[in-house]
Amino acid sequence: MKASKGTLGQLVRLAVCGLLLAAIFHAIFCNEAQLSLLAEGRPDAWAGMSPWEQRRYAWTHSPAQLLETARRLDVRSVSVAFGLCGLLIFLGGLRWQEALRVQGLGLPVAEVTRISFVAHFFNAFLLGSTGGDVWKAYAAARATHHRKAEAALTVFVDRLIGIFALLLFAVAFAVPNAALFVKFKRYDGVGLAILGMLCVATAAIGAGLFTDLFTPEGRLGRLLSRFRFLHGTVRALAACRLFGRSPRFLLRSAVLSLAINLAIVGTFAALADGMHLRLPSATLWFVVPAVVCLAALPITPSGLGVRENLFVVLLAVDFPGFGVKPAEALSLSLLGYSMNLAWSAIGGLVYLTVRKFDPDGKAVEPPESA
Repeated sequence: MKASKGTLGQLVRLAVCGLLLAAIFHAIFCNEAQLSLLAEGRPDAWAGMSPWEQRRYAWTHSPAQLLETARRLDVRSVSVAFGLCGLLIFLGGLRWQEALRVQGLGLPVAEVTRISFVAHFFNAFLLGSTGGDVWKAYAAARATHHRKAEAALTVFVDRLIGIFALLLFAVAFAVPNAALFVKFKRYDGVGLAILGMLCVATAAIGAGLFTDLFTPEGRLGRLLSRFRFLHGTVRALAACRLFGRSPRFLLRSAVLSLAINLAIVGTFAALADGMHLRLPSATLWFVVPAVVCLAALPITPSGLGVRENLFVVLLAVDFPGFGVKPAEALSLSLLGYSMNLAWSAIGGLVYLTVRKFDPDGKAVEPPESA
């Protein structure tokens, strides 16, 4: 019964993903088709078509616009974007390693990097951009079998800190984009969503890392300890306090998070520059982290549809200094996703070929498929 419900839920999310993608592609293709007819000197041709003829014309002629936009890219821009995308995965592994050290779980850099790249592979197929964390927690628990709960906790804390840093980054760059918030309600809606997520993340970090709420002496810790089946969870939650008591962890996590954020935005900035998009750089530094955070919510597989809609809604606006067409905004989103997908494929190869290390750093046989 549980398996069937899980399958149904996955199918529903896939359907939502498909509908979102179909809606944004259709709207953009229809817009591009009308602009194309206008450029050909046939402004009334679109109105003279039946709804079916409009759809057929849009889906026949407009996809070429996406390809034309992608062809603008040069080798340098693609190389920089691809390199930055891979770098942020490696840096994310180093930040996770800091969390492991706090819990006394010493995995070598090679194994941490391997798990991080394989988790990126699973992100391409599971929900949101956090789906790979499920496999990451499984791999960490397996590699540190003597402290499974603490190992899984490090994945959650690392993700929480990463999201918090990205949200803080988006809020900081909302300031130089204040004029967009004044004119467009869409920016207000995204800003409120980001601010709400930041409040939740701040409360979670504050309660878990800097208070004794979840320790055995804390109120919630004592309450949960009454249930025997939650003893492992209570032990893991109590271990959260160790992160807040480690200045080295907090400092290194902050530095690595900043570097990761720069790599994330830099990936899209390189692509936007290669596409010659007329777009204020300060806007991109708000939009990219905001969209990444919202796409991380488990709504559709890998955030597909959600991310594309947000890029088009936020970048294709009629505002001084902007000159981004809907098809160009869509192309930017898809190209950024393609960079991630390419590294996901590399992560799949790592999963199949690279040997596994035990907690002492000794190579052992590859694990069975998860």
